Amino acid sequence: MKILLCISSLKDIESTLTHFNAQPEQKQTLKFIHFAKILHHEVDIVETGAGIFQTTYKMAKALSIQKYHLALKVSLACTYNENIPVSSVLNIVNEKPGDCGMMVNGEWKDWYDLDLINRMDDPHQRGGFINLNNAYMNVFAPFKKVVGVTVNHYADRESFLMKKEKYKADCETLDSLGFVYPCLFEKQNFFQLGVIERNLATGEENLQLAQKTLNNTLMDLLAKL
Repeated sequence: MKILLCISSLKDIESTLTHFNAQPEQKQTLKFIHFAKILHHEVDIVETGAGIFQTTYKMAKALSIQKYHLALKVSLACTYNENIPVSSVLNIVNEKPGDCGMMVNGEWKDWYDLDLINRMDDPHQRGGFINLNNAYMNVFAPFKKVVGVTVNHYADRESFLMKKEKYKADCETLDSLGFVYPCLFEKQNFFQLGVIERNLATGEENLQLAQKTLNNTLMDLLAKL
């Protein structure tokens, strides 16, 4: 299987690479893509760096060259839901822009509210970006399906409550929309998983545990795909 794996840094999946004795080779034409043979998979690893703008460009560039059987993003996330503990793995099936807009008379108005973008223009679906291929592989069935928002800065308690209510969201990330948007435009089958490092509702956080879970999850998926 040809897989496009989207991560912030190779260091994030160091345990996975060691486990499979994989040694990624940097591509000469695109320095941010590394190729690795993992089990029976041919894996191109897109190392995006931090932020939505880097992720958007590098994903779009990678997908403009070739299509994959699957594009997969596994990253850390924060949850708004007090019932979702740290280290939970979430299947984000609907991604929304979480802080694109402006305050109008004390009320948050996003780009949809301001009529700057249409909620139904392709690839938008009802004010979000929905993974229409989500039934593609049953190995992802165990992960709770949720709504996520992409933000440019992590929320504090006040702002997360607003996003939770307005977008009916369960979690937030710093770059997921940069992955989902190119995939939808290019008709690329994809999944994105968020591993919870912080619960904004309860104050619980454990980065080390979340990173360990991320790698264990990725190892398990690569063995089962």
